[in-house]
Amino acid sequence: MIDILKRFFMVAVAEWKLFYTDAAAVLLLVVAGVLYAFYYPMPYKYQTVSKIPVAVVDMDHSKLSRELVQMADASQQVSVRQTFGQIHDAEESMASEEIYGFMAIPKGMEANLQKGENVVVNVFTHGAYVMLHGNISTAFSTCALTLGATTKVKRIALSKKVPAAQAMAMRDPIPLGIQTMYNNTGSYSNYVVPSVLVLILQQTLVIGLCLLGGARAHRKFRKLQRNTAHENEGLFYRYFGRSFAYFVHYCSFILFYHFVIYDVFDFPRRGEFLPMAVFTFIFLLAVINFGMVVSQVFLRRETSVQLFLYMSIPLLFLSNFSWPVELAPIWMKGLSSFFPSTFAIPAWLAIEQRGAGVSDAATYLLPLATQAVFYMVLGLTLTHLRDGSRLKTGDM
Repeated sequence: MIDILKRFFMVAVAEWKLFYTDAAAVLLLVVAGVLYAFYYPMPYKYQTVSKIPVAVVDMDHSKLSRELVQMADASQQVSVRQTFGQIHDAEESMASEEIYGFMAIPKGMEANLQKGENVVVNVFTHGAYVMLHGNISTAFSTCALTLGATTKVKRIALSKKVPAAQAMAMRDPIPLGIQTMYNNTGSYSNYVVPSVLVLILQQTLVIGLCLLGGARAHRKFRKLQRNTAHENEGLFYRYFGRSFAYFVHYCSFILFYHFVIYDVFDFPRRGEFLPMAVFTFIFLLAVINFGMVVSQVFLRRETSVQLFLYMSIPLLFLSNFSWPVELAPIWMKGLSSFFPSTFAIPAWLAIEQRGAGVSDAATYLLPLATQAVFYMVLGLTLTHLRDGSRLKTGDM
């Protein structure tokens, strides 16, 4: 038993040393995981979009319209940079992207409100920028609704001679309270970065495995150290010894993300130990075995870098975190089921951001575990077949 463990760990340690001695492996398996974890969230440091430049077209020129302009400028989302008298001027300003939206206050707004009549305040936004469009619409509509409600409450209080609180209850008998869960700040970084972190782990691990080669004939140091004991170990020791090196190495990355990156960038962190441990075990097994399979395919390691770097964006979309999976085409859902990130990203979000338990995340963990077993069997089979191959693979 001691001899078995010794041989197993000899292979694992030899593989782990390559992470720090092979130049390409250092970049992918050591530097990239840390660098991207800081680099990608950095642009979203302020989390929410604020003070978007906008304008107001004031065709009423009344006390109430000026109050509405002041309310809009005081909001967190927008900053009123210009006030126009005609819609045409505001449209030209938005076309040149000096502003990204404007609100048109109609002529006679104050007089119509005092008569109890409805007033239509139009909001125009730059639809090419989805995030800006949403924030501008929310800011302007909130200001307009607040002003309209205040005016109506005053009118009810004066006409019925009731206190302001009672007038407010008469105006809005069923007030609506909206609470945002799991992303209280509504920030874009809390929405997108955690998903990308999982993809970073998958892509660097898979490419790293491909860089170091799959079968013995593919591996760079096979030519340099043909007779080393660890490189000529049996299939079991080589496959699972190498896998163990990657597993331990990437466990440290997940701990680093959980305890450091999430704190530095103030991401919601609700994952408990057991669900996180189960996720880490299943996720890394699935990705490592997936990497072991695809590493048998490439004869030159540059090919894997070219392929999987360009696949990062498609894989992010295939995970359907940005679009409901129910609305995706059937062929796309079928294709996505072959990649661990498809199930790993929603599992990570469920556990880390929503505090889900193992049973709650089982919808994603079970397919991920199925992938791990499937790719392990396939990886062992391909490794066995490749062990006997004699391939001339250039610098590999």
